[in-house]
Amino acid sequence: MPDIEIANLTDRFMRRIHLSLNARSADFDRHQLGPAGGVLLLTLAEMEPVRLHELVARMNRDKSQMTRAVKVLESKGLIDRVPDQRDARASVLSLTSLGQKAVGELQQAVADTLADILAPLSQSEQEQLRALLKKIQCPL
Repeated sequence: MPDIEIANLTDRFMRRIHLSLNARSADFDRHQLGPAGGVLLLTLAEMEPVRLHELVARMNRDKSQMTRAVKVLESKGLIDRVPDQRDARASVLSLTSLGQKAVGELQQAVADTLADILAPLSQSEQEQLRALLKKIQCPL
């Protein structure tokens, strides 16, 4: 039977991260990506180079919605889109050097946010949390 308390605590933790990142976004979101654009860049960084349809499947988004989001990031110079050499009908996406820099800034912002949130935990407790999170991570 699902544990409602774990569900509620996890939801509150995720919302706290989200709210903290939104409050800090002026400090790190130079490209005005917003949460959805940031998640797209972080996901692309984990998968690149990747076909658009694979990114759509991983992010569980509508293809037209994802195509628009990719075009916005491409227009900002954060993503390169080139024809797939194996299938000319498909595109392969990767980060530009500016996109890689933006991902680094996003990752640092998340790390800073989590450092604040996890500050009440001892170093040992943070290591336990790290081990537990690694154990339940979804494969890429």
